[in-house]
Amino acid sequence: MGRRLKGARRLKLSSLRSLRKGPGLLSTPSASPVPTPAVSRTLLGNFEESLLRGRFAPSGHIEGFTAEIGASGSYCPQHVTLPVTVTFFDVSEQNAPAPFLGIVDLNPLGRKGYSVPKMGTIQVTLFNPNQTVVKMFLVTFDFSDMPAAHITFLRHRLFLVPVGEEGNASPTRRLLCYLLHLRFRSSRSGRLSLHGDIRLLFSRRSLELDTGLPYELQAVTEAPHNPRYSPLP
Repeated sequence: MGRRLKGARRLKLSSLRSLRKGPGLLSTPSASPVPTPAVSRTLLGNFEESLLRGRFAPSGHIEGFTAEIGASGSYCPQHVTLPVTVTFFDVSEQNAPAPFLGIVDLNPLGRKGYSVPKMGTIQVTLFNPNQTVVKMFLVTFDFSDMPAAHITFLRHRLFLVPVGEEGNASPTRRLLCYLLHLRFRSSRSGRLSLHGDIRLLFSRRSLELDTGLPYELQAVTEAPHNPRYSPLP
């Protein structure tokens, strides 16, 4: 699961039992802004956002995760490896996966963060405490039009969706495997960097998927709109 994805890959759901050795799956977040008192197998958008913002009290912590960060483009900054603070949460429904939240603090790299080119690819490789690759994220970006002294972000998700329903799958029929949230900042001189922290969502265990239907892996990367960039506070 750590190797580079080249397009969508078709998977039989019966083969997903092998994912139990990995971090498993998360149910997809929907776009509904309405809060819900009980979290179901579908992780609603507000629940995903609450996890990323640390609004839930964690059930426990796991030490030993690390992340290797790199980038490529007009230049290739040196890769760095940083610790990942990993917490997990209990959800109200017994059959729902209990998600992990991973946070990579970039402050040890200094006030400038991790310098990256204005366009290219970000690579973040997550390792578990045994130093086994959990997931390698590859996210392309183009901020060549970003003004100086501004900020923005990218949110990269990997879904399993039924074959033939790409782009049309209902929230209950697509499964979120991984999520990566990256924050970018341009300095007053116009240099671009990752800043603050990097946040990840993944799952403690996999869901049972025994329908026998073919699924494929699909990557979706989102950025803010109107405005795309915001001035530094």
